[in-house]
Amino acid sequence: MYTAPRLVMVSALAGVVILTTGRPAGAQLAPGELSVAVGHGTNVEELRQWDATLDAMTRTGELVVVSRQDDRSLPGRTHEYLAQFHEGVQVHGGGISRQLDRGATVSVFGALYTDVDVGTTPAVNAGEAVSSLVQRTGARPVDRLAPEPVILPLFDGSYELAYPVTLDDYYTYFVSAADGAVVHREAMFHTQSAVGIGAGFLGDTKKISTTREGGRYEAHDRLRPGEVVTLDANFDVERFARLTERGPYRVQRWTSSDIAADADNDWGDAAVVDGHVHMGWTYDYFAQQHGWQGLDGRNGRIVGIVNNSFFNAYAYGPPFGPEGAGVYAFGRRQVARGSDETQPRVALHTVAHELMHGLTHFSVAERAGGPLRGGAVTGRLGPKSFEWEGETHTCTETQFLFEIELDEWVPSPAVCSDDGEFIIGSSHEGALNEALSDIFGVSTGFFHEGAGALGSYEYGSEYAAGTLRSLSDPWSVGLQTGAYPLRFEFALGVYPLDERFIFYSGALFVNAELFAWVPEWCCYGAVHWNSTILSHAFYLAVEGGTNLATEITVEGAGAANREQVERIFFRALTALMPQRAPLWVAADVFRQAAADLAAGTPVQQAVEDALVAVGLPPLPPEPAG
Repeated sequence: MYTAPRLVMVSALAGVVILTTGRPAGAQLAPGELSVAVGHGTNVEELRQWDATLDAMTRTGELVVVSRQDDRSLPGRTHEYLAQFHEGVQVHGGGISRQLDRGATVSVFGALYTDVDVGTTPAVNAGEAVSSLVQRTGARPVDRLAPEPVILPLFDGSYELAYPVTLDDYYTYFVSAADGAVVHREAMFHTQSAVGIGAGFLGDTKKISTTREGGRYEAHDRLRPGEVVTLDANFDVERFARLTERGPYRVQRWTSSDIAADADNDWGDAAVVDGHVHMGWTYDYFAQQHGWQGLDGRNGRIVGIVNNSFFNAYAYGPPFGPEGAGVYAFGRRQVARGSDETQPRVALHTVAHELMHGLTHFSVAERAGGPLRGGAVTGRLGPKSFEWEGETHTCTETQFLFEIELDEWVPSPAVCSDDGEFIIGSSHEGALNEALSDIFGVSTGFFHEGAGALGSYEYGSEYAAGTLRSLSDPWSVGLQTGAYPLRFEFALGVYPLDERFIFYSGALFVNAELFAWVPEWCCYGAVHWNSTILSHAFYLAVEGGTNLATEITVEGAGAANREQVERIFFRALTALMPQRAPLWVAADVFRQAAADLAAGTPVQQAVEDALVAVGLPPLPPEPAG
């Protein structure tokens, strides 16, 4: 058994006692973490108090301004991101996104860690940390420079001075600077000028923007301000591995033998046609609907890989990919479970979804110095015991299975509270990331309806196998939720080799009650299942309807106002979202974006009503001290 600390902590920052059980989430475990969501609906005096607090922390070096950008939509507005430091060392995920109007604070969102007490002098140097990690994992570091240590907030409220090390297995590991142990890891991937013609996988004919090169036509779009390149893995696993491995930023490593090509510009490979065309259409949507150039906002080249044998689609973030700037890989989808017949996984919803992961990465990393903190665990108290297959399992004696090597499972203790309750949790930022990709995946479809795209809230419905996730009715498709009160969470277990490393077990809880126990679900943070909480809120804000869990009905802004709702959600991400954004903070960020762009209108009201309907009422502001 591993015991988590009690749920009360004293904020040295604000001089107030913060009860984490006061969260609308219901007994959230966040010792030492102060969620900050102050803006729309907050009175001027509270904003001034927060302003004074942040300015004071900036003067003492506890906060450092790492970016300052002019607002792209509202004259006079600027956005700052203030990263948190402790004794000159950055606190991983700690930071504030602050919006100002001609110097006056409008909104403040983020997370601050209020009782950091870890030493900042490493006992293990960076070289030793990297060497031990390489020896343990067998993977290679992607950066030749020695990593700088950061202060890593751990789930139990303690802190660890650790080196973040990204390896070529697509994970960033945090290695303790005290003893060289791995205490955390975060994934670096997300899952799930000529004009020719070609047929897509549904048989429809599309124009495909290509370049004539060396007596052939290549899937290289130079007609758009931001180039789009489609590479063909040709189901070659070694080629795919070479194209996705890390590399120098914006340095081309793909060759003419890698790019998809055709002799006469009449393309017959549906994976190439749809993959290439849909990446271009996604570029057009972001540029024309939101004024966003490419994925990085600077028209950096977009590179995708088609004709891969895996049954999925992936977005790899920098420094991976054939130009070190991320890459988007599209495999296959079975027409039915167990069927040998497949379709290329290049429908517009899918392509836009994966590219949106890239935009999410760049937009937050550009402001905050790092992407959404997808590896953070947001947890709460569960029961002291549960029944499964006729047996009673108590937290203090339960063992979960962890796959320490391929097909090698090791029993590991559960994480328990002082009173013996299971600690259950999920990845909120991961769910937010997936929700945004679904929202803008289907929005891209609506945008291109005139060109024959599918305008539908049923993500993935272009395939013969049918909808993957439904924004309109999440419960209609497998394990989906659509409401925060019914979120999916996993009981937490302890990594077999170090109790500081927490993982999601295969014991799945819904509304704090055991739903199923499947060991193979080990280490999944329910990111896709819980994504429908926010994506369903988007649907309700546009179309209206009743949430089946809360039974709250929303009128909706109407399809005629869909574009305005899209812009609100897009602004929330690109201008306001902090690195650490539990769902209740993300909801308040959406509220602020609605107030910025649609104050006093039915659209703002629809967004507010939709967030309440999915179980995310406004977060009461914490005192600023």
